[in-house]
Amino acid sequence: MEGEAPAEILPSARADFIGGLAWIAFGLAVGIGSWQMDRLERMGVSFFTAPGLVPGVLGVLMTACGVVLAVRSWRRGALGAAQLPPVLLRPEVLSRIGVTLLLCLGFALGLVGRMPFWAAAAAYLFLQIAVLQYSERKARDEVARGLLVAAVIALAAANAIALVFEKIFLVRLP
Repeated sequence: MEGEAPAEILPSARADFIGGLAWIAFGLAVGIGSWQMDRLERMGVSFFTAPGLVPGVLGVLMTACGVVLAVRSWRRGALGAAQLPPVLLRPEVLSRIGVTLLLCLGFALGLVGRMPFWAAAAAYLFLQIAVLQYSERKARDEVARGLLVAAVIALAAANAIALVFEKIFLVRLP
């Protein structure tokens, strides 16, 4: 298929199929849970500010993405006998997962609540981008450019996230 990664770096079709089913189940659980939340109608809360709206939309989107992933992997032979080895077991993938987990925990446990949310989000996003792209940028001798790009993206995204949550969803951020 055009635009698809080489077969040796693709996850197995069966792993994608199982992942798709898991996303479908999780999305449905989130959607059902959000539907069952109190909508606060008796208090005059509008539909657009009801507590379950955003989780409900996210649940529907996760379910849709799970369906797309499952169907695509089924077409790639997910139920057939021949499968590629799981990508998650490769050392470079495990190290990236570990770095991401550490950065997420650092963000949640170390930054949020100790500084303005936009600054915590910007620091996290900058580190996530810079650390995960470092080896590729170093190989192309673009480390400085990569750090600049990471800083611009992190600042723009962090401010956009804070703005959307505070002004549109009316959520007070820590």
